[in-house]
Amino acid sequence: MTDEKAQTSGKKLKIAVLIRNFVVTGGAERYTYQVSKRLARDHDVHIFCQRWDENLINGFTLHRVPKPLPGPSFLNQLVFSWFCRRMVDSSFDIIHSHERVTRFDVLTIHCPCYRGFLTRARVIRKLLLWLGEITSPRGLAYLGLEKSQFTFRPGRRLISDSKMARDDVIENYPLPEDYFTIAYPGVEFEAIDRAIAATDREKTRRELGLAAADFALLFVGTEFKRKGLDALLAGLRLVGDKRVKLVVVGGGDIDNYRAKARELEIEDQVIFTGMARDIYPLYIMADAFCLPTLADPCPIAPVEAMACGTATIMSNVPWCGTAEHVKNDEAIILGDPRDPEEIKKAIIRLLNDDEREKISSRGRDLARSITWEATTAATMTAFNEVLARRGEKR
Repeated sequence: MTDEKAQTSGKKLKIAVLIRNFVVTGGAERYTYQVSKRLARDHDVHIFCQRWDENLINGFTLHRVPKPLPGPSFLNQLVFSWFCRRMVDSSFDIIHSHERVTRFDVLTIHCPCYRGFLTRARVIRKLLLWLGEITSPRGLAYLGLEKSQFTFRPGRRLISDSKMARDDVIENYPLPEDYFTIAYPGVEFEAIDRAIAATDREKTRRELGLAAADFALLFVGTEFKRKGLDALLAGLRLVGDKRVKLVVVGGGDIDNYRAKARELEIEDQVIFTGMARDIYPLYIMADAFCLPTLADPCPIAPVEAMACGTATIMSNVPWCGTAEHVKNDEAIILGDPRDPEEIKKAIIRLLNDDEREKISSRGRDLARSITWEATTAATMTAFNEVLARRGEKR
């Protein structure tokens, strides 16, 4: 690579993107697809993955990474890292990972530090947790991969999808702030506008079993406990209005949470849909959206809901990085998402038509200013910093 190529952002790059599942049914996966799609407009983008959606691969070169074992997850993570290290050759200008791997030039961080759950515990619990992790193959695998990721190397750059994510890493690993680029998730508002035009809202509600008088409250998340579904169910029970129906979209322990809803005597108010590839019609059919997440650097779902015109309830920092650029008038921000009483008050507030319309309108205006083009531009900034440093060394 010449110095000119290393320092010129307009040069076509050959980019390897590492993601285990190239799909759009999870927040990190959707982020990966949206940024990679925009990079592919000007660059040669190769996707290294174990599973993919055939509808998404146009415009990319796909490389299938072997998955010899169905589980456990930590072992598959190690296998994915090992194969990527061998499959991605030196012809690539940039290796951009969205996964825990040992070889990359730029890493986008989508989840809290594994080590953080150990370091933030109280003294006695901390000792017990550390003892458990250092004697556990799973714990050693994740801690080892994470240490490799977050060891300072001048030729690398980290992208965090919020300041919260960056600060979480710095709290656990000694890295300077200028090692990071912030790239918030965006909104694909042109696709949302098409979905709004094409969606029969009442038909979608009927297909979910909702009556015309029902108030549809939407939750989207693939890890129910971490995303705060326990407190949301408890808050729904406190509301005490049978017209409020909670639609839970995502993969998780559905049977366990059905049982929790039954224990709370709200089973007839909770609808579990499982995973949904086409999420926009569900935002559009909802009267309100709620994500009382307990650990999320920057979830995409709240901003997408806002862009669809759905009044939104979300956790504040330090639980949710999305709240960094959302004011209280643009969404209802939960000071403590663990508190069912606070969630109850937020839901009741949105049962008022005028209040709901005010928050919906302001939230939509904000969300329409948050674009994937800006996310991609920030990603290119990190790429160019890596290339420039590589050029300086030569």
